[in-house]
Amino acid sequence: MLCLGWMVFVAICLNIASGFNAPPDVPTWCGKPYQNTDGPLEPGGKFQFPTPQSEPLLYVTLQPRYSIFLDSDESGSFIVGASISYLFGRTFINSTYGSAENNNSGTPFTALDISIFNEESGILLVSESIPVNSTANLLNFELSSFSPRLKAYSITLYGTTPDEQQTFTATTSIYVLPSRNFGSAVKIDNLYGGLYVQNAFNNWHGWYSVFPNGPYADGSVVTPSPVSLDNLNTYPSIGYNTINVVPDGGLPGQTYPAEEFTTYWDRMDELNLFNIFNMRFAFRNSTRIKDQVEMYKDRTTLLMWYTADEPDGWVYALNSTKLAYDQLREIDPYHPVSLVLNCKDFYYEEYTSGADIVFEDAYPVGANVTYSRPWGIPCNSTYGDCGCDDCLGGLIDVAMRLDDLQKYQENLEGQGMKPMWAVVQAFGGQEYWDRPPSVYEVEVMMMLSINHNAKGLTYWIYPSSDNLNFQSGKLGELFKSEIIMEFVFGSNAMKGLQVEGTKSIDASAWIVGDKMMVGIVNTQYSDLNGTITIALPSIPFSIDNILFGDSGWILKESKLEKKGIKGLEVDILILSLFSTPLNITFPPFHLHYHIISRASRSFIQNLTPVSVSRRSIRSSVASLLSVSAATTIIAYVTKPNRVFQGNAS
Repeated sequence: MLCLGWMVFVAICLNIASGFNAPPDVPTWCGKPYQNTDGPLEPGGKFQFPTPQSEPLLYVTLQPRYSIFLDSDESGSFIVGASISYLFGRTFINSTYGSAENNNSGTPFTALDISIFNEESGILLVSESIPVNSTANLLNFELSSFSPRLKAYSITLYGTTPDEQQTFTATTSIYVLPSRNFGSAVKIDNLYGGLYVQNAFNNWHGWYSVFPNGPYADGSVVTPSPVSLDNLNTYPSIGYNTINVVPDGGLPGQTYPAEEFTTYWDRMDELNLFNIFNMRFAFRNSTRIKDQVEMYKDRTTLLMWYTADEPDGWVYALNSTKLAYDQLREIDPYHPVSLVLNCKDFYYEEYTSGADIVFEDAYPVGANVTYSRPWGIPCNSTYGDCGCDDCLGGLIDVAMRLDDLQKYQENLEGQGMKPMWAVVQAFGGQEYWDRPPSVYEVEVMMMLSINHNAKGLTYWIYPSSDNLNFQSGKLGELFKSEIIMEFVFGSNAMKGLQVEGTKSIDASAWIVGDKMMVGIVNTQYSDLNGTITIALPSIPFSIDNILFGDSGWILKESKLEKKGIKGLEVDILILSLFSTPLNITFPPFHLHYHIISRASRSFIQNLTPVSVSRRSIRSSVASLLSVSAATTIIAYVTKPNRVFQGNAS
């Protein structure tokens, strides 16, 4: 056992040896020796994926829609799932009201009857039936039965088949907190991962969404001593709405000078600039946690607590983040807790047990990912530190790291998903990185992050070059816009759209209502001259808007198509979908359609009937022509004495 005092006598005692393979005197990063005086070893800590079962299981899950509720909220809601899984859940019989004696298999088990209770009071919150093999069922409940308090309530779901012969359970906890007219309250949407805030900006009434976009900031620049507000005033004008001020580890207490920092935070409150409060030097000491939280927990622009900075790289004690998390939640449940991971796969479950939000910081630009220049040794899965753990050495590493972390999280039984953020590289020319990224590379890493379901962006470090500062702020402003937040906070990315013509394009889609957003990234540095097609997850009828990038995309059948694409091109498109899908299949019929100007509503072209054999109307319409944003289709089919009509708009 080692007690870490961090310059004070009250300390948290941590078992730092538990679970690590390297001897205590061997310096490691991500569990791997990185000095040429030591040899390679298996670091351990790999994520243990569950073993698939031979028979299907019914996996019943329960989670509050939001991480916290306030007693002033109109109502609460649960996210309930009853999915068929081969990994989690319990065995079930796909039958109800059957009788073994009469050899009667009964009726299929298609609906689960559920009751959700407040375990403490015994009050029934929800009584409902949900489809078997469904997820994300949103079930409302009244908050009035809960007395507001800072401690969580335990909640239990009891599920049965209609004949009550099979039973299932799931548990969760919810916070119902007292409303306040000071400080801030920040909640996470557990369905889509977005952040929502109540503070002085909206007069502590209701909630508003915040897409985080802002760097870690050098404290000597944005919060210098003696006090000067010039650089802090410049910071949000670039387009940033969050800041993570990195404390100076050489200062007394390794934190911000309290009196000066109060002046700076007063200005952040005036600017509504959200502070991600950095506790990297304090989170392993309970006294320092308490002191800092008590000092700042009631600030109106406190967004969240940030505890561990790369604990997996530094190989901090496996329980260190969870100890800090539990203490923070006890003192201040109004704000989430975050941390950043650096390693590809090193004790993910243990370290992230201490976080509501997980950052990744894969930095691939200018790095030699196979040979450690500072240490003169190779880098691989058992040896060396090259600045980007187990990376390929390309921009796509950012997307792959997000995918890896999300894959680990979704394979933790009963824990739900956690929002992932990306720390985009905005530095270089030091240590492992021989150059900083270009503006185009930063844009690509930003869009790759969004494409792979990041719900916030931050950067290491501010100030960077003027060009990088400007562009990360500019594109970040677009991500903060209402039109994009509607998709990013209203759905989850459908990743990995099928692309023909090149392997270098990454594309994702989001669907909300009858609109689709598509994000497209060319990770190749050189231009491509061939035809690129992207298969879409739903049938669109028009391209409504090009929010960013090139306007050369057209719709062809159910795909996007473009002749050639520039190196490192980033495009964001908004499309309209058929609002009423017509999937009815008929015997041979005639399809009539007209192309109409959306602006004047006048006919542009009136085409003769086309004979179509058995296929869906929607597929038929989509296959007949490419549709631009300026046109719409009215189509109908005819049979003797019958007319079926659908309006694509």
